[in-house]
Amino acid sequence: MTSPILQTTINGLIDEGRAVLATEFEGGTRAHGASYLMGRPRFVSLQAFAKWQTGCLNLVRMLGEAGQQWKDDFAQKKNTPVSATRMLGTLEGIADSMTKGLLIKVEDIVRAEAFENLFEQADHLLSEGYFLAAGVLGRAVLEEHLRKLCDLTKCRPTKSKPTINDFNGNLYKGKHINLTQMKHFESLASIGNAAAHNDKKLTANEVERLLRDIRDILVKSSSSFD
Repeated sequence: MTSPILQTTINGLIDEGRAVLATEFEGGTRAHGASYLMGRPRFVSLQAFAKWQTGCLNLVRMLGEAGQQWKDDFAQKKNTPVSATRMLGTLEGIADSMTKGLLIKVEDIVRAEAFENLFEQADHLLSEGYFLAAGVLGRAVLEEHLRKLCDLTKCRPTKSKPTINDFNGNLYKGKHINLTQMKHFESLASIGNAAAHNDKKLTANEVERLLRDIRDILVKSSSSFD
């Protein structure tokens, strides 16, 4: 939840929100002697407000489940300075929470610890010469990672028992990963599958690459998606 993309998006929306507030103007009319007990109503540019609001709602989508708590704040009905100020305050609160790491959920921490335990087991098996078993563990971590990405991006396969390739394909179709990433995942999955099927052609070096690359993927993913 601390990805550069998210940080850049939030900072951009905060700047845009301040620009929207700067468009504040006085509405209403003085015709026919009209008077307002609380003063003439004030608004911000409707076009600028609508564009900014769309960006804020897209941010909620990017944040996934963690962002649902702020969805109503960004669904303001009126282009008033009060609505814009509320939305801007929410954005600043999200930025502060992200900076302090408060968007990390307990389940993400547990998941990370579980993965690390599996990696430790896989490393031990690999060092003892049981590279097939190590490859199977690496495959399990990769599959769970892709499943989590599908859940976060709302593109989980409809099959009752989806495979790594199903997760990978849906992520690519949904444009959540690019072609290079998809091919990389396919390559790693093939190593894991070979280990699971006791392929005699599989080498310890390939399993070592599998574990190393998955670790790198998880580190990069922790600063870009989940």
